[in-house]
Amino acid sequence: MSEYILQDDLYLGVTPAGSYYAVQDNTEEVGRTFLRRLLQNPQSIQLNSEIASNYSGLEGNSALEFIHWMQNAGMVYGTETPEEAPQEKLEKILPSLLQPIADSEKVVIAESQGFYLGASGFAHEASEELAAMSTELIKTYDRHKLLLNGNLRLKQRGWGIIDGTGSSEIGFWPLFIGDEIFTLIAEGMPQFNQTAFRQLIWALSIRYDNRVFN
Repeated sequence: MSEYILQDDLYLGVTPAGSYYAVQDNTEEVGRTFLRRLLQNPQSIQLNSEIASNYSGLEGNSALEFIHWMQNAGMVYGTETPEEAPQEKLEKILPSLLQPIADSEKVVIAESQGFYLGASGFAHEASEELAAMSTELIKTYDRHKLLLNGNLRLKQRGWGIIDGTGSSEIGFWPLFIGDEIFTLIAEGMPQFNQTAFRQLIWALSIRYDNRVFN
């Protein structure tokens, strides 16, 4: 077994891909729990052996090997200076965080009761109706998840309104954060591989994810 050595003064950040993986499902899994713990911190943490073990639930070299694997998988990255989550009020910064994560710049974030928290590009009335629609899609998924996850083995929970070529015109992506299920609604091609998406998930996690992990 290889021995892993931590680089001194390295801070650990979550990539956009890692951010999406952390919230795309509510199934407990070592990697997902590790990422959620990182996203609960308002500032990126300085990595050491104790943090590696506590956050991963693994011991010694296994914890370091796990973090090495997460980095190779594109879920986390190291930086020499700490990064901070967005400091402004969530309602104020949501439009600027939502705008870059679809090529149309038309995006809504809704909560599970059918109200939208923020929007970019959509009119108020359209945002309200899309948010209400998203709750019905979540209920539909819950009714049919045995078929979708079991018989069909479909792991994604997103829904799309598609055109004649099969391309999505509007997509709905549930985000599981704390005890809340948000839905990210985007017109056109999603652009989740953006710093803005990572900042969005980080800000939502700090505000809504108060779970204590074992």
